[in-house]
Amino acid sequence: MEELIQPYEEAKLYDKLKDYYSRIYPGIEIKDEELVLSPIQIGELYYTFPGMEEEATFNEKVERVKKAVKYGYDTPLILIRKGDKLIIVDGHRRAVAAWQLGQKWKALVMVVPENVELGIEKLIQGKVKELFKK
Repeated sequence: MEELIQPYEEAKLYDKLKDYYSRIYPGIEIKDEELVLSPIQIGELYYTFPGMEEEATFNEKVERVKKAVKYGYDTPLILIRKGDKLIIVDGHRRAVAAWQLGQKWKALVMVVPENVELGIEKLIQGKVKELFKK
């Protein structure tokens, strides 16, 4: 499972991201939530552009995640919840692998008020189910 982020690393990243969002959106309350997403819920996640470097090796890395799942790999996704919208912040390949495998997946979620306009919303490309084949 080399090169795949481990759960303890993801927990640290979650804390860093929550701190980051607290600093760039001062005064808003960010609540924590943990979910276990069904395959249907994973298909409904809003997928954000992960960057050119990630895109270049994306399919290869999704296949690595799928193989690692067979050995118990289950590092949570990091999402933002804004109202009914769940936006992927980290774990793009894990989300797609879970969607394609029809697997449930854990998620760490930062819940923000609906009236906050988030920059990450401008990076949404669509829902996982609209962008990726099963």
